Amino acid sequence: MRHLNLLVKGCMLIMLCFSCKKEDTYQVEAELDPYLQMFLQEGAKRGFNFNVEENGLLMKFADLQAPTIGLCTYSEPLLVQIDRTYWQEVTKYENCEDLRQNVVFHELAHGLLNRDHDNGILANGEWKSLMCGGDTYLERSWQVNFRGERRQYYLDELFNPSMPQPEWANYGGSFSGEKGSLYYELNLKDAKTKTDEDGNTFTISDGLYTVYLNSESNTILPIGKEEQVTGDCYFETTLYTHMLNKNACIGVGVEYTDAHNQKAYNSFLISKNYTYNEYRAYPANTKCQPNFAEVSIRYGICDVNNETKLSIERTGNEYYFYINDQLIYRHDYDADKPINRFNLIIPGKTETYVTSFKCYKRTGASVKSSPVNKVFFWSEIAGTVQIYRNVEIK
Repeated sequence: MRHLNLLVKGCMLIMLCFSCKKEDTYQVEAELDPYLQMFLQEGAKRGFNFNVEENGLLMKFADLQAPTIGLCTYSEPLLVQIDRTYWQEVTKYENCEDLRQNVVFHELAHGLLNRDHDNGILANGEWKSLMCGGDTYLERSWQVNFRGERRQYYLDELFNPSMPQPEWANYGGSFSGEKGSLYYELNLKDAKTKTDEDGNTFTISDGLYTVYLNSESNTILPIGKEEQVTGDCYFETTLYTHMLNKNACIGVGVEYTDAHNQKAYNSFLISKNYTYNEYRAYPANTKCQPNFAEVSIRYGICDVNNETKLSIERTGNEYYFYINDQLIYRHDYDADKPINRFNLIIPGKTETYVTSFKCYKRTGASVKSSPVNKVFFWSEIAGTVQIYRNVEIK
């Protein structure tokens, strides 16, 4: 009987230890579990099957030290921490899910796939992998455009680092020259001037449209008629300015109405990195965390201190961004929405000189004037645009 009691007690102790071990080695916060399941499903599609409950995994929110937003610790069990402040802050952005999946997948790839950081760069200047990260590299943001046609590639590459370069990453190419028919051109012949209540000045004189913004911010400046453009179209402007600080940027964009009937902007920005003496491009949307990506512009293509042509082409449901007729970036974010107006993004506390502003429509496109049909020479200031610099995912 004594031996039986000891055996029963021993079995109970083993069961208790096993129960405690299970609870201690597998804990995933409820809000993070759907993202873990997505990662496991994507892995299963590619032949990876992880028994995380058996092998152990702790996934939890933590108060990480900025700018770190995610951290993977190779401990027993594996520990993945996501910064709780970042997780909540991104809810205000339309690309919230892209951002959340990016950081969770990155950390799980460290722990479950044994992947190190990979700061390789595709031919068009975008990051090769979701595994970009670590210490600051070339003063670039770790932001990845994890959506649309890019999403599939980045998921495939996450589980197979030897994936070939995707078609959309092929660099360059020149504009075809097929602009379409001109439907609007900014009149630079009639002299005009205005200073608004904020101290911003707008002047047309001697074939130049000169804008000075009294604010420090990079600002969206709609120009021209407020018209709804559907279908394929093309817009170009020639201008020059001076980048007086490291956060200054210049660019072009489109205004449209989103699915929530709110005004939104797709923009392509240019800024200069003075450490590396190069210009960089930033595709952005005002509804999203600033900048889908950050790509270097090859030497000799861009110098905004001299007259530079910036243009946007919409073909199908995709935008193409050109500098001096050289393709810099393309993406499909809300590219199917009718365009209300083209605009400039110009730096604050400096003069920007516009020498040309023209809008074209392609065959099959339509241009519908608004009821007001008002011409915006000095339009209301639409908003500010920021360049998102960096976060760290370790």
